[in-house]
Formats: sequence, structure tokens, C-alpha cells
Amino acid sequence: MNEFAQTTKKLTETRIQSSQQQSTAMQFLQHQQQMIQQLQMQLYGQSSPWNVGVAYRIPDTNFNLQGSYQQGRANFQLSCVPDEYAPMLGPNGFTNGVGPGNLGLSLNLSI
Repeated sequence: MNEFAQTTKKLTETRIQSSQQQSTAMQFLQHQQQMIQQLQMQLYGQSSPWNVGVAYRIPDTNFNLQGSYQQGRANFQLSCVPDEYAPMLGPNGFTNGVGPGNLGLSLNLSI
């Protein structure tokens, strides 16, 4: 019985020590994240809470335009993506102009 109690005590001590190490590691990571955020604010100024993304596929082409604004930075991409299903849609696709079928909008707001 005494041996069982010692084993249980060692197991409990090991769990407590492991928990303390995890807590210390988490505190270190949180501190590092705060330092990174402070450096980003110094380098780039106050970051914007707005994240906006827009995508547009040019009709009758394989070109896709994408633009986004995230953390005070704007990004623009032009990509060539073949549309394997275009022949199934007919000569004009679903629409003859800009509409829900060929315009995408994404808005993410972080407060």
C-alpha cells in the first residue's frame, strides 16, 4: 500500500510540474506575441481592423483579378485560371455582365 501511495504522489508531482512548465511556456509565447504586435505598430503604425477582399473573373477569359486590403496593406493579383465548365454554361454564361456569377466580395471585420 505504501508503494502505491508513493507512486501516486510521484505521478501527481509530475503532473503539477508539467502543468507549471506548460503555463510558463504559454506566458512566454504570449509575451513574444505582444512584442511582435508592438514592433508591427512601430513599423507600420496603427493597424486597421478592416480586411476586405474582392475577386472578379473577366468574362470570356481565363483571367481572374483579386484585390485585398489587410492590416494596412493592399494586395492585387492577376491569375490565369482555366474554367473547365465554361462550355456547359453557353455563349454568355449565366449573365451578360457583372453579377453574382462573376463577382466575389469578402468582408471580414475584426474589432
